[in-house]
Amino acid sequence: MKTSLQLFFLIASFFIFLFVVSKIRKHKLNIDDALVWILWALLLLVFSIFPKIASWISKFLGFQSPSNFILCLFIFFLYLLLFYQSITISLLKERNKELIQKLSLHEYKNRNK
Repeated sequence: MKTSLQLFFLIASFFIFLFVVSKIRKHKLNIDDALVWILWALLLLVFSIFPKIASWISKFLGFQSPSNFILCLFIFFLYLLLFYQSITISLLKERNKELIQKLSLHEYKNRNK
């Protein structure tokens, strides 16, 4: 892995970590959701400090370069995150529907009293 790419990953992981921590402090991001991003930043940090790990894994899996491996890893990470958020949205929709139904029944009962 080139030194410029290592430096880029090092800086990117640092800024991701700072950005996530600032969003947690401003109460704009739950710690549960932030944990995934912090783990991603730490993984990027490990790959930038120890580039031989990314090189070895990329050669083992048949990638042409470690940067291609990290790009595919990031895409896979985003797909997993998207799937998790889809599950969360589905659960929230179901809860919202139940709340609307309960509220409607409650209002119906109050009108008929």
